[in-house]
Amino acid sequence: MNRLIVADSRECIGCRACEVACVVAHNDGWPQQRSDFLPRIRVIFNGEHSSAVTCKHCLDAPCVKSCPVEALHYDNDAIQLDSTRCIGCKSCLVACPFGAIDIVVTADEKGLLAQKCDLCQSVESAQPACVSHCPTQALRIMDGNGLGKLRRARQLQAANPQGFMPEPQNKIILRKPPRKGAEKRAAAERKTHFDEIYHGLDEAQASYESERCLYCAQKAWCNWTCPVHNAIPDLIRLVQQGRIKEAAQLSHQTSSLPEICGRVCPQDRLCEGACTLKNRSGAVTVGNIERYITDSALKMGWRPSFVAALPRRERVAVIGAGPAGLGCADFLAREGVKVDVFDRHPEIGGLLTFGIPPFKLDKSLLSQRREIFSEMGIQFHLNCEIGRDKSFHQLTEEYDAVFLAMGTYGLMTAGLEHEDAPGVIQALPFLIANTRRVMGLEDSSDYPWTELKGKQVVVLGGGDTAMDCLRTSVRREAASVTCAYRRDEASMPGSRKEVTNAREEGVEFLFNVQPQYIARDARGQVSGIGLIRTEMGAAGPDGRRRPQPIAGSEFELPADVLIMAFGFRPHAMPWLQGSGVRRDDDGLIITGGTRRLATQTTRDNVFAGGDAVHGADLVVTAMAAGHQAARDMLAMFERNAASQLAV
Repeated sequence: MNRLIVADSRECIGCRACEVACVVAHNDGWPQQRSDFLPRIRVIFNGEHSSAVTCKHCLDAPCVKSCPVEALHYDNDAIQLDSTRCIGCKSCLVACPFGAIDIVVTADEKGLLAQKCDLCQSVESAQPACVSHCPTQALRIMDGNGLGKLRRARQLQAANPQGFMPEPQNKIILRKPPRKGAEKRAAAERKTHFDEIYHGLDEAQASYESERCLYCAQKAWCNWTCPVHNAIPDLIRLVQQGRIKEAAQLSHQTSSLPEICGRVCPQDRLCEGACTLKNRSGAVTVGNIERYITDSALKMGWRPSFVAALPRRERVAVIGAGPAGLGCADFLAREGVKVDVFDRHPEIGGLLTFGIPPFKLDKSLLSQRREIFSEMGIQFHLNCEIGRDKSFHQLTEEYDAVFLAMGTYGLMTAGLEHEDAPGVIQALPFLIANTRRVMGLEDSSDYPWTELKGKQVVVLGGGDTAMDCLRTSVRREAASVTCAYRRDEASMPGSRKEVTNAREEGVEFLFNVQPQYIARDARGQVSGIGLIRTEMGAAGPDGRRRPQPIAGSEFELPADVLIMAFGFRPHAMPWLQGSGVRRDDDGLIITGGTRRLATQTTRDNVFAGGDAVHGADLVVTAMAAGHQAARDMLAMFERNAASQLAV
């Protein structure tokens, strides 16, 4: 009698814990690359219904018959795959009647390989990982005894069709109260100041939200979608139990900036977007809980504690105190490495501090975090610009490794004539100048101040940076604030939450309009922006529809100040010239490649990560890149030490 995994769609809740368990089991932990997340069992969704699909290990399997190289064979009542024989011909994929075989790209990306469930015979496990981690027992291992029990249960049901039928387990599990989340200040109040608009959860609110968590599995889908793989289910359970300091300690094992990520991460696209309750009673407010944990623990006098690592002889210089640089420094300091961080700004955080407005992130949090990092032994050199105050050559000579984490500060333009006219300003200098004033810092010629009171402000762009400019302009008492975006609202790349907040605060939105020209008055000052209405055209090769101008729909929108918020690109770094560190045609730093560590540049002792490598992205992905760079440096140090011993 063959063995197989049976999936009961009536009990499946769509948590995808089986997929995560499968990948973790076959990778001996989280895979290093997101491309390596290749589950051998897959959850298929159809509206609110879901079910797992996996190999049935057929007795007379068509996949075995179809394989021309005998890569598929019978072994211990199951069909096993010998990957060394597979030629990626896809015959088994076509032959399988259950769609339970996948063709995946090999790790070296040189070919294709069949993949299917092996009942965890290649993993030391009492039973398949997917079965043992299913929270509803929708998955069961089925053999002769199991089939006998199933047959008898169905016979009894047929003999008594009107008998009592217990409520399905999945219905009971999914019966949770609705999401509430954090409360925010009323728009009329919050637009008069720069304080954070969201109140932190109190103890009762945190308890309510934590009790909603299903705890699908210890390693759940929300863990995987978090770029640093925070132990989300365990963190929430500790909050539910009132063990806040333990939760804070656990949070700091994976995150270098938990109280900050809890505020600024787009949870709706990451952990909360992966929550099993998302389309039911609403996702658990993971971000609010993450913020609550560290804020509460720090108020209790808690500070992160780590097992004291033996001091290492290596020294590392980190250029940039943004999330990538801080993530790298934090990870290395825990391993006993001496770290010096250099940044041109007067406070750590990079764009966290100076690019994100205070109403989204209280700047005192960065000062508090700097104190914590300093207590760990990290040395900060602020107001220190590489190439001006210290040369890059000095760092490469004085330190065993250097990490480049400068972010992307380059400005993207619209390509319109007169973009240099007075009154036309770029988003980032505008936001930095505003934050410096809120923080009580002196104005800087690099980030000139623009007075907005009583003026008509128009912001071009639809991302989070555009929303930040709009909402900052409202607080600077502009007479009117308008967002002009070339696509429809559904296509806006910014957070839906930020769009809602901006609209509540009085921002007007113009969708499907494309800039044509910048109008000026007799003094050369900007007086308006010429726009033409657009409609969405046919989808292109990438599946995305492009806006097409509508003939005869041109009009001019008055503007005293025009803010360009089209995003960021790599900025000039002349001090890298001649260093051996290569950049691509777009100005991004080249890392990895043949026989190199993932974050290693074209110069062996120089590493890079975050926006300077991959382009503008999220705070948490930059932090994850910093962690990876630290791991790569430690691997290089160990390799160098081994080489010296061999000599």
